[in-house]
Amino acid sequence: MTGLSAGSTEIGRRVGVAFARIDPATVGPSVALGILFAAFSLLSPNFLTRSNFTNVLVQSAPLLTLATGQTFALLMGGLDLSQGSIVSLVSVVTAGVLMQHGLLFGAVAGLAAGFVVGLANGWLIGRASIQPFIVTLGMLYIAAGAAMIYSGGSSIFGLPQPDVDYFFWFGGGFIGPIPVPVLIAVLLIAMAHITLTRTPFGRHVYAIGGSETVAVMSGIDVGRVKVIIYLVSGGCASIAGFMMSGRVISGQPLLGAGDILLQSIGAVIIGGTSVFGGQGGVLRTVLGVLVVAFLVNGLNLLAIDTFVQRVIVGAIIILSVWVNSWRRRRL
Repeated sequence: MTGLSAGSTEIGRRVGVAFARIDPATVGPSVALGILFAAFSLLSPNFLTRSNFTNVLVQSAPLLTLATGQTFALLMGGLDLSQGSIVSLVSVVTAGVLMQHGLLFGAVAGLAAGFVVGLANGWLIGRASIQPFIVTLGMLYIAAGAAMIYSGGSSIFGLPQPDVDYFFWFGGGFIGPIPVPVLIAVLLIAMAHITLTRTPFGRHVYAIGGSETVAVMSGIDVGRVKVIIYLVSGGCASIAGFMMSGRVISGQPLLGAGDILLQSIGAVIIGGTSVFGGQGGVLRTVLGVLVVAFLVNGLNLLAIDTFVQRVIVGAIIILSVWVNSWRRRRL
């Protein structure tokens, strides 16, 4: 009996440790994702299929990439409203330069354009001390306008062979059974997670989000960290724009003008990262992206109106923020 009692105690201890390791902020999104899977599986015979899952993952890869960069901004207590416009700018610059000089120069020029926008955001926020909302809102208009000016307001089609095939590979190609854009997104997420959890820079990001005043008093170069944060966000938006352009094999000046920006911010919030900064991470963001991606996919399979979908996603974002605020008050 003593042995049984000791064994039960050990099992109980291990179960308790396992539960203690569960991130409370991920419980809600995890339950929501489970409910979505159960509901859509019953309502649509096409939901639980390999082709549908592959399609969802490929389509959500750019969103995963954008949301990874957005996570850094929100952890700092800011946000990046310019991501969608960066996607559009990268798209047209890449396609335009590719037409004249090939894919290599097109990729370098397009990605560089997005990184420059991110660097400008970072300098204005980190060094000129302008509020992130104001800077990124202004840059949203600047980058979107630059994309329209560069392309003349028209899409850039007719990319030459064989560059167009290589270009498409980044947006819709496969390495064996693994979609290339999904692989790119996973690599970026892994790098971001390691950066945030295992490096001094990551600790500085959380410190600034927790209390910028305390971070300054601790000797952290807050301005420098903010510059890097928005460079990361702009870089992620650039890579997402490159992948999306590759998939449509053209330059689209309105490629990032849809719901992608709001979904990027919404996915980070739904995943449990605090809008107040200092709490969260990219693994939470992955969960938020999956909720958004499979929700939209399931609603599309059920032929639910796009406008109704926006109402549902918006309501989930508000609910997530409310739960986040409620948890914050209880801590």
